[in-house]
Amino acid sequence: MRRVKLFNEPNQGSELTKALIAIDSFKQSFTSLAAGEIVAQQFVQAGIPSTAVAIADGGEGTVAAFLHNKAGGEKIVRPVHDPYGKLVQAEFGWYPAEKLAIIETAAASGIQFVQPAATYQLASSQGTGELLRAAIELGAQRVIVGLGGSGTVDAGVGLLAALGARFLDAAGQQIAQPLAHLAEIDAIDTESVMTKGVTLLSASDVTSPLTGENGAVQLFGPQKGLTGSAAVELEQQFTQLAQRLDPQQQGQVAGDGAAGGIGFALRLIGSQVHSGFDLIAQVCQFEQLVQAADVVITGEGQIDAQSLQGKVPVKIAQIAQRQHKPCLAFVGNQVGDLAAFQAHGLTSIFPIVDHVTTLQQALVDGKMNLARAAQRVAAVLTLV
Repeated sequence: MRRVKLFNEPNQGSELTKALIAIDSFKQSFTSLAAGEIVAQQFVQAGIPSTAVAIADGGEGTVAAFLHNKAGGEKIVRPVHDPYGKLVQAEFGWYPAEKLAIIETAAASGIQFVQPAATYQLASSQGTGELLRAAIELGAQRVIVGLGGSGTVDAGVGLLAALGARFLDAAGQQIAQPLAHLAEIDAIDTESVMTKGVTLLSASDVTSPLTGENGAVQLFGPQKGLTGSAAVELEQQFTQLAQRLDPQQQGQVAGDGAAGGIGFALRLIGSQVHSGFDLIAQVCQFEQLVQAADVVITGEGQIDAQSLQGKVPVKIAQIAQRQHKPCLAFVGNQVGDLAAFQAHGLTSIFPIVDHVTTLQQALVDGKMNLARAAQRVAAVLTLV
């Protein structure tokens, strides 16, 4: 079964340091899989046997990580709508024997589509609903929906509408354009939603509720262009929406705020929240791989205070720490003192940019910079 890609240096003895490489994607530069292969190649050339796995947490790269680590899957491409209604080609993972589909919110409703703040009201999660519909029409009985990397803040209203939900006003009349009339939504009719009989899992490592200072609008809205009075108004609408559609929990369940509130919408139709990282770690038997390694290599584009809230490199470092294995991180940028990260299991951090450059050029040169950094670290590891 093809779970991992193994790089073995010929004729090297087992006494050599064995590295496990599990690096998150460097957003806007290269994928987790590409990062792992780059580092593994440099380590192998230095005589360090290396195992590379693709890793993700529910965001960009989740589909690729599943397909790389779990045999029997294929990519399916479907035309869907981006947040502003433009048709785009989006892919999802499909395991026909298991009738299992893996979907990324980022594929159809990702932050890469975000336009200026003035148009945030038009940004819909419809495309993610269309991907989910396409998977079910293909025969999916289980669907994992990755909730990272979204560019929409619509409480999943667009997704639900694409699946057949009807939004009603106080008079019981259907609202034709619910996203444009959030304040008028009084109830939701899910009788025709096509997910009945389908097991849904929301893959996310975000524990935010729908509303509040750590919610979809206040915490994550600014990175999607949502600020000022527009944010205040939308927060009020989300609060009202949660009270009406979810009177018991009122949108305060952990994960409701993921992907601009898509987590909330999926919960309303029966989805259960699971850690995206844990799902992939289980698929590739990550704990066993750490146990077999001498050193663990991880990383991401920027490591900062948010990373300490449970992002991939810190979760990997914590596993390594439990098994008493050193854990090194390659990053594009480090914000914060090393000691704070060491407390969470990271042994050391290595920024890969080694010369004065612009952010744009650093993104372009990312693979080359990572290869050079890996070469330097490999040279040190061979001395140990």
